[in-house]
Amino acid sequence: MNEEFDKQLQAAKRWAKATREAGWLAEADIAPLAALENRSPASLFDGSAHRPLVAAFFGGTGVGKSTLLNRLAGQPIARAGVERPTSREVSIYLHESLHLRQLPAGFPVDRVRVARHADEQRRQVLWIDMPDIDSTEASNRDLVADWLPHIDVLIYVVSPERYRDDKGWRLLREHVREHAWLFVVNQWDRGQPAQREDFIKLLGQGGFARPLLFCTDCRADEARRRPDEFAALEQAIQSLADSHLIEQLEQRALEARRDELQAAVGHCLARLGGAAELDGLRDAWTGIWDEVGEGLAKGLEWPMAEVARAFVSHDASPLRRAIKLDAPAKPVEDHPPAKPSILWDDWAQMQLQDALDRVLAEAGERRLPLSPLKSRLAEVAAEARKLMLDEAQRALRLSLAKPGNALQRFFLKLAGLCAVLLPLAAMGWVSWLAVSAYYDSALRHSGFLGVDFAANSALVVAIAWLLPFFLKLQLKPSTERAALRGLRRGVDAGLARVQTQVDGVLLDYAENLGARAREGGALLSHTPQTQALAQGALARMIPGEDLRR
Repeated sequence: MNEEFDKQLQAAKRWAKATREAGWLAEADIAPLAALENRSPASLFDGSAHRPLVAAFFGGTGVGKSTLLNRLAGQPIARAGVERPTSREVSIYLHESLHLRQLPAGFPVDRVRVARHADEQRRQVLWIDMPDIDSTEASNRDLVADWLPHIDVLIYVVSPERYRDDKGWRLLREHVREHAWLFVVNQWDRGQPAQREDFIKLLGQGGFARPLLFCTDCRADEARRRPDEFAALEQAIQSLADSHLIEQLEQRALEARRDELQAAVGHCLARLGGAAELDGLRDAWTGIWDEVGEGLAKGLEWPMAEVARAFVSHDASPLRRAIKLDAPAKPVEDHPPAKPSILWDDWAQMQLQDALDRVLAEAGERRLPLSPLKSRLAEVAAEARKLMLDEAQRALRLSLAKPGNALQRFFLKLAGLCAVLLPLAAMGWVSWLAVSAYYDSALRHSGFLGVDFAANSALVVAIAWLLPFFLKLQLKPSTERAALRGLRRGVDAGLARVQTQVDGVLLDYAENLGARAREGGALLSHTPQTQALAQGALARMIPGEDLRR
């Protein structure tokens, strides 16, 4: 099970690292997960044989941890192996037959001392004497935190004078995993029953309803020792050295590491946001664009009119000069320069950028990741000018190629046809009259035509030609109006494309975010849920929920 957890932990770290590198999480978001390690008391040993119970002494300065340890060991092992550790060192006391595996990478080996003994009756317990935890040095607190995951039983030692000193207590509560806890009021020769009862109440507030508390007197002079509960303490420690209870403690420690992993992954998932936040962001964008898009359409009316006027003017005719919509027209010889007409100017770009910034602000208020969204929206802003000009150019050309509406173009073609057919019909009719008159005059020997006929015929032909020509002139669409109409269509199409692009960005953003969240959620769903039930005396050594919060 420990190997399975290790695989899951590494998978979670890989997911968190990849998600951070993609910009979805910040370094601070994954810091709790990156700091997790699969460390346990069993990792101190090679696993080839039944390992001993790992018991550690914690306490403040001057509470007598050294004398208590010597009495539990049955001999002054501190003098036999190493000197009493300073406030900056850890001392390990174990049986000579036991071998420690190499300490984990990063452990301060120079701050660890090892002493051995040959007492077979105490072979099943490895003792660790920790630095004074009320020290003000940060390195001492870090050293204690590094060793906590490798401990089965925490023996918290106080003195009658200092049992209310909570500096060390707060440190242990901050870093504690699922250990068994024993409490000792040492130097009991100076203690009072009221102090014991008060300490029990304090422990109850910390999550121990019925703590195992022992009062001991470990002075070197046995004759002067006050009757105490040392034998009961020794028996409680030896009972925990049973292989079944050690396995139970390991299982509880593993369960605690799983809880930490779930909490760390859950913190990352919370930073990614959820479906409700994404829906709210898309709704906010819709409202923002309704306002900004309408303002842009109105604000671009003057630039569109200027561009349309420049396109149909003699000095800026698109058939004579390669004028661009995104730059002012250049002057040519014998003509004054055209007025500058920039369709998508700095004002329009600023309006769009403000709208995109508002989207980012909405995402920030919903605690959604900003970096991936910011980069994609920046691409939209960078491409907006070219997009708008391309749409305007296309719509302008289409509008000038087919000016006016369909009905207007039909009558215009009809007038053009009449401009050809009516004069031909008039001239044919006049010609027929002239031939007929000539034929009659030849038969009757009368006069041929006259001034009136010539004048009337010329008038008929002129009317037949001028009338459709006049109608054609009147029906011909205004090039400037056609250009303006095309530009409006182009601007509307461009704004619609901008909106579509941002909609697509938000959709891709939501899909990618959802994919990242599903990957992280899968790490939680595959976590085996087991519960080690503590019974008997062990149940009294396990902290309650209040302590673990």
